[in-house]
Amino acid sequence: MQSGNLAVSDVALAQAVAAAVQALPGVAELSAGHPVEVATYGAHEKVRGVSVRKVDGGLDVDVHVCAQYASNLDLNALAARVRAAALQSLQAAGATRVTRIDVVFDDVRLG
Repeated sequence: MQSGNLAVSDVALAQAVAAAVQALPGVAELSAGHPVEVATYGAHEKVRGVSVRKVDGGLDVDVHVCAQYASNLDLNALAARVRAAALQSLQAAGATRVTRIDVVFDDVRLG
């Protein structure tokens, strides 16, 4: 992804998404995915739980989350907050065209 004259790597974008999503109330952690690992890979590093792919000039992003249980847990509302945080972090990192952000809840953590 180009931002001005700087190229932003998929790993840097995934790291930005991961940091933003993990800071959200209701998110226990990112999930590596089940049964296949979901991650973005770079040279000597990977970001588990976030997949960033360039497709037709835009970005397709998958975010796999383990939610934190609460009596008022609303997964639809949490998914909307995850999407918003992911989009904001991608735009702040220089992504100009995000075509899709899918949120997958792999688990709900008790306690």
